[in-house]
Amino acid sequence: MKIKKAMLTVGMVFAIISMIGNYLFFTSKQLNQPIMLKHYYDTQVSVDSMLQFQYLTNRNDETKIAWFTLPDLDITLPVFEDQIYNTFRHHQIKILHVNVPEELEEIMNNGEIHLTEVEAHFSNGDIQLMDIGDVILRKYKENKTPFEFSASGSSSDDTGFAVAVAKKDVNITDLEIPFADKFEKAIKLYVGENQRTPENHSDIVPKGELLTKDSFPILKKKGDYLSMEYEIKFDKDDKNKLHLYTFEIKMIGKDEDGKTFSFPDTIYYQPELTEKDIAAIIQGDQ
Repeated sequence: MKIKKAMLTVGMVFAIISMIGNYLFFTSKQLNQPIMLKHYYDTQVSVDSMLQFQYLTNRNDETKIAWFTLPDLDITLPVFEDQIYNTFRHHQIKILHVNVPEELEEIMNNGEIHLTEVEAHFSNGDIQLMDIGDVILRKYKENKTPFEFSASGSSSDDTGFAVAVAKKDVNITDLEIPFADKFEKAIKLYVGENQRTPENHSDIVPKGELLTKDSFPILKKKGDYLSMEYEIKFDKDDKNKLHLYTFEIKMIGKDEDGKTFSFPDTIYYQPELTEKDIAAIIQGDQ
């Protein structure tokens, strides 16, 4: 009888130790506060344009971000649709949207706006200054290009294309990639003369020639097609793959009248994060 009682006592002790261990392990994985992912946006906006942001928080955290304030600008950005985007063992990625207000557009009348931090106001009353990366906002302006767009598209495998026909003779001399220090090694660009038809409209291949600094100048006559195709692939150890990107890659040149122009294609990149990626973000390894 004493042996059974002793075994029961030992079992209860092990159960308690296990519960304490599990609790300590769980609490060790919890964030002290949410972490905003890094966003690298260079985009044109107008009133009511929607901006998307993502942040990391604990899986059982039910609080939401109610609004942002912009340091030094005295502007409030109400948050819409603060929702769960993806869940992990201990954490979750939440996605939210904000609309560009008139006050922000008025400031952009005097030039672009750089946002690196926002002050997040949570539904439980907490306020947190969050690093958002580098968001460059420019007032929307129609791009007067000597090309007429024929087709464009993108795929979930991080490939895409844009095709246009020249309305006049042009000389393309350069390429512009925002955030090139973070993104340039991950993207390959191809240029060619492929016209998209109903039969091959969705095909990314066959590709044109790989675009390098030796590809320039690129001369196009009136009526010629210009195709620009891209594929994005970060090296597995490239920490820049953890960020979100929205920007335009632009071919720069001059038309037959000597006017400078750009031929843009918009890049959207949103990472599919793993548990290993989440650990890297928490450790600040971004």
